[in-house]
Amino acid sequence: MDNKAIKSGFQRRTIFIKRNLQIRYMILMVACVLCGLAIMGLELTATLNDLFDDYPVLVQPIYDEFIPIVASFFYKISIYVLLVIIISAIVSHRMAGPVYRFEQTCKQIAKGDFSQRVHLRKGDQLTELQQEFNTMMDEIEKRLNEKS
Repeated sequence: MDNKAIKSGFQRRTIFIKRNLQIRYMILMVACVLCGLAIMGLELTATLNDLFDDYPVLVQPIYDEFIPIVASFFYKISIYVLLVIIISAIVSHRMAGPVYRFEQTCKQIAKGDFSQRVHLRKGDQLTELQQEFNTMMDEIEKRLNEKS
């Protein structure tokens, strides 16, 4: 296999197109997950305390194993948070890409190229905005041609 075949099969993808937007989104997603996990942890602790108060002999073995359980819990949470970070990076990419594309198209239009249109990839967000934007540009270009 030659280098051209290898290069043509490999396509480099940039994950962070609009870094600030994507990082804010990712932080928001991680914060939401951590809040949910904290609420669940507090509820579990409160339930175990209530059970221990009502049935100390029954729940004592659970309290004896509490430290290993908590260690395992935090290990799993770190894996879940890592998964949330990866998934939120992918999802934010699908939002940031179209925003970037709109910005670039607007810059070209501002330079006077009214033939520019926004073209998004399959699966990207903001496709309705793309359609409306392109329709608006079609109307603007048509009216400019009518005046000429």
